Amino acid sequence: MAKKNKMKPRELREAQKKARQLKAAEINNNAAPAIAAMPAAEVIAPAAEKKKSSVKAAGMKSILVSENKMYITSFGKGNSAVLEYEVDNNDYNQTQLSSKDNSNIQLGGVNEVNITFSSKHGFESGVEINTSNPTHRSGESSPVRGDMLGLKSELEKRFFGKTFDDNIHIQLIYNILDIEKILAVYVTNIVYALNNMLGIKDSESYDDFMGYLSARNTYEVFTHPDKSNLSDKVKGNIKKSLSKFNDLLKTKRLGYFGLEEPKTKDKRVSEAYKKRVYHMLAIVGQIRQSVFHDKSNELDEYLYSFIDIIDSEYRDTLDYLVDERFDSINKGFVQGNKVNISLLIDMMKGYEADDIIRLYYDFIVLKSQKNLGFSIKKLREKMLDEYGFRFKDKQYDSVRSKMYKLMDFLLFCNYYRNDVVAGEVLVRKLRFSMTDDEKEGIYADEAAKLWGKFRNDFENIADHMNGDVIKELGKADMDFDEKIIDSEKKNASDLLYFSKMIYMLTYFLDGKEINDLLTTLISKFDNIKEFLKIMKSSAVDVECELTAGYKLFNDSQRITNELFIVKNIASMRKPAASAKLTMFRDALTILGIDDNITDDRISEILKLKEKGKGIHGLRNFITNNVIESSRFVYLIKYANAQKIREVAKNEKVVMFVLGGIPDTQIERYYKSCVEFPDMNSSLEAKRSELARMIKNIRFDDFKNVKQQAKGRENVAKERAKAVIGLYLTVMYLLVKNLVNVNARYVIAIHCLERDFGLYKEIIPELASKNLKNDYRILSQTLCELCDNGDESPNLFLKKNKRLRKCVEVDINNADSNMTRKYRNCIAHLTVVRELKEYIGDIRTVDSYFSIYHYVMQRCITKRENDTKQEEKIKYEDDLLKNHGYTKDFVKALNSPFGYNIPRFKNLSIEQLFDRNEYLTEK
Repeated sequence: MAKKNKMKPRELREAQKKARQLKAAEINNNAAPAIAAMPAAEVIAPAAEKKKSSVKAAGMKSILVSENKMYITSFGKGNSAVLEYEVDNNDYNQTQLSSKDNSNIQLGGVNEVNITFSSKHGFESGVEINTSNPTHRSGESSPVRGDMLGLKSELEKRFFGKTFDDNIHIQLIYNILDIEKILAVYVTNIVYALNNMLGIKDSESYDDFMGYLSARNTYEVFTHPDKSNLSDKVKGNIKKSLSKFNDLLKTKRLGYFGLEEPKTKDKRVSEAYKKRVYHMLAIVGQIRQSVFHDKSNELDEYLYSFIDIIDSEYRDTLDYLVDERFDSINKGFVQGNKVNISLLIDMMKGYEADDIIRLYYDFIVLKSQKNLGFSIKKLREKMLDEYGFRFKDKQYDSVRSKMYKLMDFLLFCNYYRNDVVAGEVLVRKLRFSMTDDEKEGIYADEAAKLWGKFRNDFENIADHMNGDVIKELGKADMDFDEKIIDSEKKNASDLLYFSKMIYMLTYFLDGKEINDLLTTLISKFDNIKEFLKIMKSSAVDVECELTAGYKLFNDSQRITNELFIVKNIASMRKPAASAKLTMFRDALTILGIDDNITDDRISEILKLKEKGKGIHGLRNFITNNVIESSRFVYLIKYANAQKIREVAKNEKVVMFVLGGIPDTQIERYYKSCVEFPDMNSSLEAKRSELARMIKNIRFDDFKNVKQQAKGRENVAKERAKAVIGLYLTVMYLLVKNLVNVNARYVIAIHCLERDFGLYKEIIPELASKNLKNDYRILSQTLCELCDNGDESPNLFLKKNKRLRKCVEVDINNADSNMTRKYRNCIAHLTVVRELKEYIGDIRTVDSYFSIYHYVMQRCITKRENDTKQEEKIKYEDDLLKNHGYTKDFVKALNSPFGYNIPRFKNLSIEQLFDRNEYLTEK
């Protein structure tokens, strides 16, 4: 056994100092327990700007600690982890666990403070890299770091039924909690959007009808509550929700989500549609209850199990939605792609026709190329940029999309079927790259290799890009076995109900939201799968039996694969045709027409009931440039058409949003929107002119635009299109960024609810408390425990008396009514809904943070029948006097989050709030 390498006191102090400096980069701004999977690092390397951690670039994935052992892993295939070394924490004796062929890193010296290793394959191979030893904990008996919230043990008991002296279980748990965080945000936004679709104008009448929808109730109970055994109070709430549900159906605004109400006199068909919509909304409501309230003791409300426990009629709806999507995709798949498939069958001599159809289905429908770990498109672009100049000739313009698709398919088959190893090598090289320039170089090298292999195939594709050939192939019948597609559909649509539930959520999201949600979920489930694999390995072999509510995660590998499919088949749905009249009303309103306009007047203006050639120019113009704009749809989902028009008249706000759009984009907008642009004017003058145009936008500016225009009339039409595009973009950025700001506070509320349930298990003083009565109670109790002795498990408050006293002041500056209203305003996105009422009073608009908190504070101080008004009156006087948000008021409202000091500071101090989350137009 190796002798333990003891350091001299001075050496140890210097090493500890360096480790602290390295660890500074690890501070988690969201203040999750500080148990790092990947320590910060230092590397002897050139001072070039790095895009990623040098530790990760060198191949180290994580350092896991279990009792007196440390396990070091590297990146394997995809996101998989390779167990490289076991290190004894007592004497630092090393045992290599990986085979020679699978090993990616070489471990050097290990001492109390640092670990030294080098890469075998990639980033500066052989260069020593230092990373801090996660087992070094001055003054702590366990090699495993405790968390600052003091909740590690309770979390382990909740998820695994017992506690562990390792940092493996808690890392898996935090991946699960990250899933709940992102679902909390998106489900909150979906619930708000659905409530908002009711179109209630009077904010005082705003009613969260979604709050009373429960997947515990069948559709029969929902539509006939008096026949049930429920209490009179619950029956009353259900009746209110049923009334609002029917109102929502009448608005036709569910058509914005692509939900098409069937045109039929058959009541059974109509009722089946309503039943499916109810199921969808009730499941959304149930998820919201699961992620926004601590439901750990109610199995049927566990986020990960309720869908398998509730009535089967809900699962029938999920089956219907997924099957409908695949039927839509498969309908005419071969017919729609038969030209390409025929060309491929002719060119790919080594493949059976049925095999080509299966591969093309993977490529077109399941988009398996996106799961390779690199970009097929970028490889093709590099090949053509460097070697395939002829393929960029104008003669291919009309068939370029088809030609590139076929080229991409050949490259996909190469890595997906023929040369899988080459793809894995490319992924590894890209992972080892440190900068974007290095990545570009790797793609260029790979493209050079591919060109020699695929040059003739690309030439062959180009030779077939002939209009007559394509036309003939399109007419020809194609003989194939339809069972192939049916088999592919069956394999792809055989999803767990959790995955189907996630697919259902995508009905209510736009393309960016779908991508963000699914990318995050895939990453988290993939991480969980890897942790479980390591825990079950013979080398580590730690207990990993999940408790009842979390058994779903035993299928993390399957769910990861299924969510890839969901991501690739889900897309923002086109608005339903049945909602067209409602959409035209919203479109005309957002362009400045009074929203009280009658349906007959809308039909008259747009000639909706008239038939004839060339008379629907205005209708088509509005359809193409407003209704079919994803930004218009987003604004209707989250805002109100009339209010958006009013907010757009505020030049200060519009100028602020325009200030966040890059200068080059402003130049383009100015040139395309202004009739007589002065391109020599300053950027400030250009932004000012664009703001003036947005302020003065009127429907009359567009009513004479001709869709089939020529000459000057076409120039006017293009300018009108540009103005509408700019207007919708600016208002979208304003609303979207405020929704994003609100999301930070949604996560904080979610964590508060969760942590309160955990603390109740270990703090007797909280056992009888109800968070709804006073949202400050957790922070207040934890502060009192610190003041009364050494009893608090919360190290954030326990170790920082000065900041604890500040939190106590903020708690005292608030009251229970104030913080309850704040919580409800966050949950219902009140700032977005009330934006028009108060934004005009702001003196200076310089950040979305300041807009959000000024409007929020005006909403909070709005006079109601509160029992305590003194503090609110004081803050209201400050707001009205200063015309800007009050910093102390922000801290008082955020005092429920004071138990987690880093989060509290990040949410309360504008300079610490993450501005990188704001959107800009690119």
